[in-house]
Amino acid sequence: MLTRYLLREILSNFLTVLLVALLLLMLTRMADFGPEITARGGGPGDLLLFSVNLAVFLVPFALPLAALAGVLLSFMRLSHDQELLALSALGVSPGRLYRPVLFFALAVFLITLGLNLFLLPRAKRAMRDLLYSLATRRLERGLPEKTPVDWFPGLLLYAEKVKKGFHFRRFYLFEETRSGKKGILYAEKGRLLVKGHEAELIMERGEGHFFSPDLREVENFYFGEYRYRLPLRLSVERELKRGEMGLSELWTRGHRRVLPPRKRRKYLTEFYQRFFYPLAALVLPLLAPPLGTRLRTSGRGLALGAALFLYLAYYLLFSLATTLAESGYLPPPAALALPPVATGLAAFILYLRFRKGT
Repeated sequence: MLTRYLLREILSNFLTVLLVALLLLMLTRMADFGPEITARGGGPGDLLLFSVNLAVFLVPFALPLAALAGVLLSFMRLSHDQELLALSALGVSPGRLYRPVLFFALAVFLITLGLNLFLLPRAKRAMRDLLYSLATRRLERGLPEKTPVDWFPGLLLYAEKVKKGFHFRRFYLFEETRSGKKGILYAEKGRLLVKGHEAELIMERGEGHFFSPDLREVENFYFGEYRYRLPLRLSVERELKRGEMGLSELWTRGHRRVLPPRKRRKYLTEFYQRFFYPLAALVLPLLAPPLGTRLRTSGRGLALGAALFLYLAYYLLFSLATTLAESGYLPPPAALALPPVATGLAAFILYLRFRKGT
């Protein structure tokens, strides 16, 4: 009965914090990706699909914070309403109070582990696939008329007249990629060729003017035909990144001797991160019962602030451990085990104090 009561209390706070945290994270990330999706020609369906995958990607990061805050808020209320004092008077031991917290933390840990191992890499891959497909579709539609486009890094394209998206007249190309020089290319007419993952501008009867950064040197030239290969890098975007790889591929690349040692360490660090980061959902909630009893008169705002501070401290410690692993100062398993082990020891010390104080 007591376990069910405490679990209901923890779950209600946990779900509230989880939804709020996810909403804030989603708004922050969509503020970055939303305009890019729209600029690439994406519609409401593309935004919705990207949002779903983004939510799947963010859930493993929000779960440890929500679990910590849920337990912290629950024990703060129980202490404020004198329920912990009443339970202690009835002979309920601190171990029995910790039992539902441990069950809850273990369940959240297993959920986070499953998401981290299987769904998170797929969600990251799906988001990048969507951006890739939008870029491809936009390019296949050709250039818009009388509309500056910045589809490529360091380039701005403008065509005054466009026929069927691929033939243009009075075309301007502003460039900032040529060895620090900035300049402009103008062509009376030309066409855009798109073949697979490559694109090329063929400009006819035009001129180019480029300036050095200090404007002391000027390069002027005229041409009958000028071919400009656009830096699509779409084939590079299709290559799997570490965060999108499965466990077997990460393990294989981490032991591939032809790769430099630093690259192998990065693959192995990513491999072990999938297992060690979810431990945050197991150890962080165990800090909460003693802290919640001390915050009983401080209000929910301070409790949420304390939960956020502890989570960020853990995240920074985990980032430091990742750096140690990738730099080769410690083996990845030893480095990534430091944050959960240190947090677990802190939780055990707090539990001992909590047992003495009840």
